[in-house]
Amino acid sequence: MQTTTPGTVNRTISEAEIQQMYAQYVAPNFVGIGHACIKSAVCLYTMTPNGDFIIDHHPDSSDVVLASACSGHGFKHSAAVGQILAQLALSGQTDFDIQPLRLQRFSHFLP
Repeated sequence: MQTTTPGTVNRTISEAEIQQMYAQYVAPNFVGIGHACIKSAVCLYTMTPNGDFIIDHHPDSSDVVLASACSGHGFKHSAAVGQILAQLALSGQTDFDIQPLRLQRFSHFLP
């Protein structure tokens, strides 16, 4: 994984990356699948510095709820994240302990 921006991302997949993907994920799990790469794509996703979610109210507006479910594993938690966001949007609070997910934990990164 590399840090990049939408404007500077390298959208070329190297032969080494193709070979590594095949050796690590395809060959051991799919018997009879050849090594030829038919199609590849580069994707972008956001990650917090520690890889965990952010779920919190915006620091300057309690009417705005922030959520970063961190691509890659956030979809597995979508039901709980959705419930938390609905509760925060409707009542301003949630039944879940979201203290570990609060934006403030990254205050040392903020201006």
